[in-house]
Amino acid sequence: MQEGDSKVVNVEKLKKVSEKPWFYPMALFLMGVVTYGYVLTSLGYYWSDWEVVFFTRLAPSFQPGFYADDRPFPWVYQLIHFLVGSRPIGWHFATLLLRWGGTLFFVYAMIEFWPEYKRQIYWLGALLMVYPGFVQQAQSAAFSRHIMALFLFALSLYLMALAVRRPNLARLFFPLSWIATFMHLFTIEYFSGIEFVRPALIWVLVATGDRKVSRWLKKVVQYSLPYLLITAFFLWARFIYYPTVFQTSLGRLENIGSTLGGFQGSLIGTLLNFFNRGLLDLMYSTLQVWIDTIIRFDGFTFQQGIAWFAFGLGALFAFGFSFFYNANEEEDSSRSSPIPVIFLGLLMFVASALPIWAIGKDIGTGGWNVRFTLAPMFGASLMVTGLVLLFARPAGQKWIFGFLLMFSVATQIWIVNEYRRDWKIQPDYYWQLYWRMPALEPDTAVFSFEYPSHFITHDLDATWAINILYHFQIQDGSMPYMFVTPETEVYFQPNFTIKERVRNLVFNGNTSDAVAVLHQTGTSCLRVLDTVYKYDPLLDEAHEKLIPLSDLSRIIPDPAPASPDTDIFGPEPAHTWCYFFQKADLARQSGDWNQVLDLYEQARQQGFTPGYGAEYLPFIEAYAQTGDWQKAYDLTVAAQKLTPGHKRMLCDNWYRLSKMPAANMEFVEQIDQLFSC
Repeated sequence: MQEGDSKVVNVEKLKKVSEKPWFYPMALFLMGVVTYGYVLTSLGYYWSDWEVVFFTRLAPSFQPGFYADDRPFPWVYQLIHFLVGSRPIGWHFATLLLRWGGTLFFVYAMIEFWPEYKRQIYWLGALLMVYPGFVQQAQSAAFSRHIMALFLFALSLYLMALAVRRPNLARLFFPLSWIATFMHLFTIEYFSGIEFVRPALIWVLVATGDRKVSRWLKKVVQYSLPYLLITAFFLWARFIYYPTVFQTSLGRLENIGSTLGGFQGSLIGTLLNFFNRGLLDLMYSTLQVWIDTIIRFDGFTFQQGIAWFAFGLGALFAFGFSFFYNANEEEDSSRSSPIPVIFLGLLMFVASALPIWAIGKDIGTGGWNVRFTLAPMFGASLMVTGLVLLFARPAGQKWIFGFLLMFSVATQIWIVNEYRRDWKIQPDYYWQLYWRMPALEPDTAVFSFEYPSHFITHDLDATWAINILYHFQIQDGSMPYMFVTPETEVYFQPNFTIKERVRNLVFNGNTSDAVAVLHQTGTSCLRVLDTVYKYDPLLDEAHEKLIPLSDLSRIIPDPAPASPDTDIFGPEPAHTWCYFFQKADLARQSGDWNQVLDLYEQARQQGFTPGYGAEYLPFIEAYAQTGDWQKAYDLTVAAQKLTPGHKRMLCDNWYRLSKMPAANMEFVEQIDQLFSC
């Protein structure tokens, strides 16, 4: 045998491996793990993840009512927490497994529908696994419920297909499919609309052979009825039973009615509006999401290593799938038309999107609404696959699929890296907050104009995190702490009552029982604001208004040991400058001047110095209070040299120090002359 023939044989043997039953699941899993988990140990909690973590730490007596207002069956959160605890890595891995399993079941279901397109459906699964319209996989806790519903829906679909294709096992598979349907509907409503496509799906499965259409219709009705009854029961529970039992607005028909009422004018105008919305979302889900992966990389540049890594892996997986699932040899004119694939995909997309449109939301508006792509992405991806089958010859299909896969993988890797970078900021914020404020009095509001990180964008997300940080205890339904972004003038008024009801809890606070926080920057540490930082150039007018409200007596400087939960917030960071500054500022608050100076010496001996001039203030005051006015003077000069623009703040502090009984007026006058106070 010649060398060339040997190579061909080896390639064919290698391709034969892809026919093993375990190969495709492992290939899909490998792609998912690498794409979403390449920095698994460096990912944390984001946005509404904190609400879920808070929920899992609630006393059992408060858990049943916590989600009663919208989705009263949070069993997914309870199950995953029971299995993996509070560490983010466990949640990320569990959600990834569910995503992988759901994608796999959907692929197997579609193969039962169109076995002649098996290789192309394998591509469909790969595209679904990294679908670029859904970029919130890293919000593992918040979306664990959604992705569990995805898993259960896909499982129910696969079991249904098996029951129809294998009548001898129908008595086993149909009941299991009904159970999975019931569970996904009552877990979360995201896949409820797609249930109305069941009859069409069943039609594709039964409409084979030479049977009469009447027999097909009879089987469609027979097989569809249990699913439609389960869906009808869910809708009754959602819109009638829940609101009555839980005494909330959960699922009220008025919510949908108000959306429909927003379409003023004739029925034709309303239908045109819906059609326009649907067309835009369809174009977004089937076309724009992939175009965006090519042209809308925020901050993208190949000067960054992550860009090469993302596209390198994307190209690698695209090549791998092209090699193993090349459709060249499968070109066959006897294969069925792909038009039913496209049509069924369209039906699935519209049915899954109708509930979204009915509540006045759009899929393609981006932002937080990208969560709505979870159900429609099945129909959208099926349509894309069908269109490729229709317009591209088998030899060209791998190039189109490979191109889409490469950019999808690259997009998800890029996004995951953004989450990784954010988690470097968040724990640093929480640990600095703890160093400066080891504990807080109950009913304390934390005022700030900056959230802990870019991936915390709501007061409640930060509220959950701060309550967890300080080991909250719920008594009589009262939540002890709340993060508040002052949005109106009333928050700047002393003695203004703050009462916020959040789910089944309530926060009872007061603007006079608050502490104000300034977020750390690239060069400065986090700071709890008080009068010593007045006139800091970092503070704008709104921050200045917070200073009189920041009551340091709400801080408990020496509580019983209760450090942050390292399973959640990660290990305590190395004690660099910000640690010594926070502890010194806390000691300054207590008037422990020797402790302040001891911390300064420790920091100096370890080579740590401030990155921002205002961070010298605790040490300037400590040296003045202990009579070393020369050192206080030297640090003041160093502060102004480090950060020009501090003159007014430094002058204000020296004016305060000049009122001390033992003030050294010689140095006071030198500062006055140096800074033209």
